[in-house]
Amino acid sequence: METSQRSSILISIIVVLNIIVWMVLMSALGLGAMHLNDCPLQPYIPVYLLVIGATSIASLLLVYFINTLGPGMLSLLTSSCVILLQLFNLVWFLTGCVWVYSIFPLNYDATTGEKYCQRTIYLFAFWFNSLGSICMDNAQVRELVSKCMQARDRAYCPYSRFPVGAAILTAGGAIITGCNVENASYGLTVCAERTAIQRAVAEGHRKFTAIAVTCDIRDSFVGPCGACRQVLIEFGTDLVVYLTKPDGSYKETSLKELLPLPFSPAHLGK
Repeated sequence: METSQRSSILISIIVVLNIIVWMVLMSALGLGAMHLNDCPLQPYIPVYLLVIGATSIASLLLVYFINTLGPGMLSLLTSSCVILLQLFNLVWFLTGCVWVYSIFPLNYDATTGEKYCQRTIYLFAFWFNSLGSICMDNAQVRELVSKCMQARDRAYCPYSRFPVGAAILTAGGAIITGCNVENASYGLTVCAERTAIQRAVAEGHRKFTAIAVTCDIRDSFVGPCGACRQVLIEFGTDLVVYLTKPDGSYKETSLKELLPLPFSPAHLGK
């Protein structure tokens, strides 16, 4: 009974979210078409909304269509089209951000004789892009957390039975994972955080923005050990750290908070 209620609630939430998405995309399409020539200050903004509304709606329709198909060539081709549309939308969204934010704050007054942008279309584009950016940031954090949990499941810990996973985000957007690897000679054990950062360095990365770590303790958030904090500080103090529970919930902190007054490479130059 409880499972059935949860399923009903989940379906209701999905339906409501779908309705909201459709309303936003239809508004983008309609506003772009209605005010195509009403933003001389940045004439590409109406075109941006018109195109992203149309391509996003097409992408959604294809996703719905895929759900009606069985395995086969048609399903594969449709999925490929969806991926291409989503890649285009990502690039188009980033381009739209440049157009929208480049003229902020702007002139809404068409009577001054100067270049202006119609208020409704600009504010819609501004909030569309701002909320979209927030959602993209959230999605990246969720992916980082998910990757660290996957890495924990691959941990080699026959002695402690204490699996740990880590996922580090590079400045270029790549996610590199690591897990703890134990050894019969206990001192040779390598922590998950160090495994992740050593893999990242071996692949050519030197700048990092965030790391997510997790273990199998359910009732509290657990941070990296002191040795791992010192290793991480080697690459900068501004790292965001997501302490993650097995259920996927996380607490955001920073390397500065976890290791105050650190010894860093800067001290060796003095």
